[in-house]
Amino acid sequence: MNYVTQSAISQAIGKLEKLFSASLVYHNRQKLYVTSEGEILYERAKEIFYSVQKTFDNVNETKEEISGTLKFVTTKSLGMSFIAPMYKQIQEELPSLELKFRMGGKNLIRTRLKRGEVEFAIVVYDDNFTEFKKIPITTGQFYLYQAKNSPKNLIDQGVFVDEYEGPFVKDLQKYFDDLEGELTQIKAETGGWELAARFAELGIGVSFFPDYLVKNNRHSNLQVHPLKIPTYEYEICAIQNKTTVLSRAANAFIEKFTME
Repeated sequence: MNYVTQSAISQAIGKLEKLFSASLVYHNRQKLYVTSEGEILYERAKEIFYSVQKTFDNVNETKEEISGTLKFVTTKSLGMSFIAPMYKQIQEELPSLELKFRMGGKNLIRTRLKRGEVEFAIVVYDDNFTEFKKIPITTGQFYLYQAKNSPKNLIDQGVFVDEYEGPFVKDLQKYFDDLEGELTQIKAETGGWELAARFAELGIGVSFFPDYLVKNNRHSNLQVHPLKIPTYEYEICAIQNKTTVLSRAANAFIEKFTME
C-alpha cells in the first residue's frame, strides 16, 4: 500500500525496538500482532506527525496560495462519479495542493476518521455517520434506471440494488409489494451502485441507484424507467470529527464541490 518492501519495514521496526528497548510487535502462527508498547508508540507517533503536519498547514495558511497535503477518504462510487470529474479542475486551480485520498467502504471511512488519519470524508450521508459533523455539499434522488430501447416489462424480472440494507431499498420493496397485480421485487444485490448501473447499461435488468452516477456523461446509455416511484432523496456531505477544525486547504477543496 505504501510502496515499501517488507524487509525495509522489518528493519525500521527493528531500529525502533532498539531505540526504545522494547518489543513492539510479535509473531504468532504467521500473524503479526502489536504489543502494548507498540500501541503506545503508534498513538504518540500519530499525534506527533499530526502536529507536524498542522504546523506546516498553519505556516502555509499565512501565504496567499493554498498549499500543503490534503488527506481524505470517500466511497468508490463517489470517487469515480463525483470526485474524478472535478479532480483535474481542482489540480489546475490549486496547483500547490497535494491530494491524497483513499476509496473504500463505510467501515474504512469511519476508522480513518476516528484515527485522525484523514481530515474529512465525502459520503452519501446516512445513519452510519451521525456521530460526525457534516457539511452539506449537494442533494439528489434515487431512480430506477434501464438501458435505452430496452423493453418496459424488463422490470417484471426484478430490480438490482446495491444491498438490501442500503438506502431506501426496503422502502422500495414495500412500495412494490403494495402495487396491485405487480410482480416487481428486489432481484439481486450487486455489492455496489457502480455494478448495478453497469448491469442496467448492458440491458441485463433494471437498477436502483442515485442519479449522481449518470451525471458528467457517465452511463450515457441509461434512462429513467417510466414506472413512477416515491421520491427518495439523498445528500452528499463532507463529514469530519466534531473536534476537528478543517484546514484552509480542506475548506477550499470542499467549496469547489459546493459551488459546483
